[in-house]
Amino acid sequence: MEIKTAVQDNVTIITPTGRVDTSTAKAFEDGVMSAVNSSNKIAIRFDEIDYISSAGLRVVLMAGKKLTSLKGILVLINMPEKIFSIFKMSGFDKILKICPSFEESKQFFN
Repeated sequence: MEIKTAVQDNVTIITPTGRVDTSTAKAFEDGVMSAVNSSNKIAIRFDEIDYISSAGLRVVLMAGKKLTSLKGILVLINMPEKIFSIFKMSGFDKILKICPSFEESKQFFN
């Protein structure tokens, strides 16, 4: 797993690649939480993710809760249908902000 970060329009965009599963969840958590500790506007791109397990979902939920407590915002973007279906089955689509693209997510960050 590789995790890239970039900043665009004062939003930190995290782009993990590969699989987020039990063996890679710690690296994913480290990357996401590092960004959360330095920015209160985070977008996580999912278009380079092949699979996400419950361990990965837990990291996303933790980041969302921490950002909420800091009055920040987390938006999940560029989510392929197979990844979205995992978020939907877990009910996370009801408690997290999910947008088709970064452009559409800007409404939450302004």
